[in-house]
Amino acid sequence: MWRNTWLISLTDLSPLRTGLSAMGIMACMAVNGQARPVLHTPPAPTGTQPATELQYGLPAACIAHVIAVPLLTNSGSPIIPVTFNAAQGLAYVSATQDRVGVYAAEAQDYPVESSIDILTIAGEGITYTTTLDHMRINNGTADKVPAVLEGIGQPHINAQPVLGVIGYDVLSNYDVLFDFPARRMVLFRLREDANSACPPLREWLGPDSTALPLLPDAMGRMTGVAMQVGDHAVEMEIEPGADVSSLSRKDARMLGLTNAILHDDMHVRTNAGRILNGRRHHFDAVTLGTWRNLPLDVNVEKTSYSILGMNFLRRRRVLMAFPQDMIFMTPQQDMPDDRGAATHGMLSTRTAIARMVEVPPPPAGGAQAPPRNSPAP
Repeated sequence: MWRNTWLISLTDLSPLRTGLSAMGIMACMAVNGQARPVLHTPPAPTGTQPATELQYGLPAACIAHVIAVPLLTNSGSPIIPVTFNAAQGLAYVSATQDRVGVYAAEAQDYPVESSIDILTIAGEGITYTTTLDHMRINNGTADKVPAVLEGIGQPHINAQPVLGVIGYDVLSNYDVLFDFPARRMVLFRLREDANSACPPLREWLGPDSTALPLLPDAMGRMTGVAMQVGDHAVEMEIEPGADVSSLSRKDARMLGLTNAILHDDMHVRTNAGRILNGRRHHFDAVTLGTWRNLPLDVNVEKTSYSILGMNFLRRRRVLMAFPQDMIFMTPQQDMPDDRGAATHGMLSTRTAIARMVEVPPPPAGGAQAPPRNSPAP
């Protein structure tokens, strides 16, 4: 199962290696057989900077390698401005998609390298690998980024092209703050030379926040949390790319949802590469971390795994601390304008969240290109 460890460089202006710009990809070295990022923490500032001074709502003296980008919607999938190669546009953000995804405007934009098996929330399928020559997210850039084709034909939001998806391979190298009330995403690393004035990470979002350990999926990616209903618990994967939280039928049965219970629930249809038919169920009292008696609506569908989507994450500050295998969340805030520019999630309208398995290269003659306007299964 493929897992990437690319890291986009933010603030280190020291020379990296011949051919890379000062804002290029961080140098990597092998650790236990995996390429891991080598972080170059800037020198500690002279004098004492109080940890109470805030940057993006975080203690400024305690963070480094910072990228901050606007979330251009507060509804559906988070969308950020990006540059892919020479094109400027938008990208979805997905915690559970392994690799950076690209939408090709024309077939020749991204040469097909090999076919690849994928496991999406809707089941198994095949798509194609390619390479993104250059990627920029605000002040961070990376070159020669492994990518997967989402399809040929770019979606548009307010006349701007959607160029692709920023996935786990980028996000997992950072602590990632989704500040939905402020409509901002902040990627950062804890300073290695942070002093004792820095509060514990669990205190950064305030006393009303809750903390949960991130749980591994079947292939070891730390994207899940435990959700409890009554005496039973299931793993829910954090996925801002989904409008609505979803329970697999297997997990629904574990929580005691029988066909008789679901029969009276509203019928729903989700486009996740193929149409999923299910029922919308309301829980009066779920438990997440220290929070109890939370209401939650979920779609019960024939899916590969269960996800906690934007109907729960919206209006919260969510800190996915991937290096620490933890997640921290605040209570939902009242907001006068809750909908934002785009009203549909990536999962429900455009492409299935994908995990990938490498397969051998295609026979001589190359892999067949994906059909136009056809997203990955």
